Order: sequence, then C-alpha cells, then structure tokens
Amino acid sequence: MPSLSVPADATVTGGNILSMLAAMGPFRKRGEQILEEHGIRGVHPDQWYPFPAYVAALGTIRDKMGPNTLFQIGKQIPNHVPLPPGLDTFEKVLASFGMAYDMNHAGTPHGVISYRMHDDRHATIVSGTAYPCDFDRGVIQGFFSKLLSARVVVNHDGAVECKHAGGATCTNHVALPA
Repeated sequence: MPSLSVPADATVTGGNILSMLAAMGPFRKRGEQILEEHGIRGVHPDQWYPFPAYVAALGTIRDKMGPNTLFQIGKQIPNHVPLPPGLDTFEKVLASFGMAYDMNHAGTPHGVISYRMHDDRHATIVSGTAYPCDFDRGVIQGFFSKLLSARVVVNHDGAVECKHAGGATCTNHVALPA
C-alpha cells in the first residue's frame, strides 16, 4: 500500500497507540513487538510518539495480520483518546473527527478530515490522514458506537481513488439506521 507523506517530526498521543494494543487482545505482545521494530516502546497515554513510526507499524500489522485487524484497532480509538465534549447528535459526531484528530496529533496538517451531511441520517466523510483506509472505517464505527451508542453503516467508496490505491484521501459513506 502506498503511504501518504507524514512529516518526519509529526507526533501522535500514546492513547492512540494504546488503543491499537487494546484492540489486539490476545495478540497484544505481537503488537508491542511490531511497535518496537518501529522504535516505539513503553507507551504511556499522556506522552507523544513519532507519528511516522506509528503509521509504519500499522502498515506492518496490515501486512502480517490483515485489514480487519486495522478496522478493529480503529474502533478502539475513541476509548483511549481525549474527545471534544458535547458530542450527542449525528452531526456533532461527524464534526468531531477533525477536532479529535487535531487534539491527538501534532505537526500534521489541520483540516484533513471533512464531512458533508446529506440528511439527518446520512453523510460522507473524507479523510486525508496518513492512516490506512480500514483504520479510518474502524474509527468512524467506534466514534458512533461510543458517543451515540449507535451502530452506523460505513461503506468505503471504491469508486473514488483511495489512500490504499495511492490517492490522497478515502471517502466513506455513513448511514445511521432508522
């Protein structure tokens, strides 16, 4: 998978990385080994770590353990990172992705996640982060599950060139079932 450019000095919170380890369950030790292979060890939730190394570690996990593992890791993100307060509607959760990304990453461009509402239950999210597509889908699912106690339907738009195929962004269609 081609990877997007990540500034060499960009950082990510330990909480974000700890969500990866939590999602790996019985394979946590393997996750720790992969992180160590990329120079990340002894992760603490309130510290910052090299974002390029974390993205590379996620790529290794995808290659060795598959895309579903990345999806499961993404779903855990909202359980381990600070989130903006007051996220209690479909639109507020959609609007929170960019803010939460900015709160948990430093040295990366702002405004790389956008959304468009189609109606009160359907929207499109476009992510230009360096994270893999399946990770993004998991994060979307995890946010709605945690914040609204709702299971949304998230469909990756394969008609648009995505990050996995060398594109700059991934597009996901989100629907809140009736």
